[in-house]
Amino acid sequence: MKRSVSTLGIVMGLGLLPAACGPASQLEGEIDGPGLRAMTGTQGSTGPNGIPKLAWHTWKVTIARALHSRLLLEKGAIDPALLATGILAEDGGEQVFAHTVSCAVAEDTPVPYNRKKLAYVGRGMVSGVDWAKSGLTDLQITNVLECVVAFVNDKTKGVNILLTGPEVDDKEKEDHTSFIHREALWCASISGGTVVVDVYPTQSFLDGCGIDAKAALEERYCHEVGTCDLNYMDLDKFKDNCVGDEATGQYSCGGKACTMTWLEDAPAWCEPPLTSPPPPPPNPPNPPLPQ
Repeated sequence: MKRSVSTLGIVMGLGLLPAACGPASQLEGEIDGPGLRAMTGTQGSTGPNGIPKLAWHTWKVTIARALHSRLLLEKGAIDPALLATGILAEDGGEQVFAHTVSCAVAEDTPVPYNRKKLAYVGRGMVSGVDWAKSGLTDLQITNVLECVVAFVNDKTKGVNILLTGPEVDDKEKEDHTSFIHREALWCASISGGTVVVDVYPTQSFLDGCGIDAKAALEERYCHEVGTCDLNYMDLDKFKDNCVGDEATGQYSCGGKACTMTWLEDAPAWCEPPLTSPPPPPPNPPNPPLPQ
């Protein structure tokens, strides 16, 4: 898949990312092993860090409703009903919209808008989806939401992220061997009138940085902790709910295709813990006083 300079990618702070799942025969390597597996020719899409947390939680229901109820374009222009929500009237909403176009609109498809006299450009990051031309199934909508969720982070600069999953497209066919750190698996749904996300941290995420994974993932995704509809799923739930292929990073949980994020080997991510310095030598005895 070609990268577009006008397309936004995934913004994740180092070490504050997504999870995974796999069948019992494959989970041993994930749970008990180091959790470092290079990607070799697997399906996936890459991008850099970014959607502000407040913007996502302000506009996520608007986006979910629009994906469910209407086509993006009407007579070659953005649907007036979507514009009427005000999502493109402020920068945060525009960030959410741009990422949604990257995920849900076919590669190189322009989505014109006059406020900045620029067109948003699709990347087709979710397989078989083109919101500009056809309606989406419920499963496709949740996969688009996962793709957008992977960008949510207040950090505006960060590292490259790889997305993998049964519904993540890869027209680039690039070598992904530099992405060796699994972060977490994200599974989105629409429930109770809002977007709900189950997040499964991987063992490498839990072990690699010596941090509180639940707190780190909540900090990355939630504008206000406890109000963001994020369900933290531990390793037991991961083993019970999820099946997949460790080699390709493609997993489903509860029978639904989900989306995993990976990081490259960055110095600030999983540095080994500092060792305590050796104790200082004992003070030498005081010299005798002169006679």
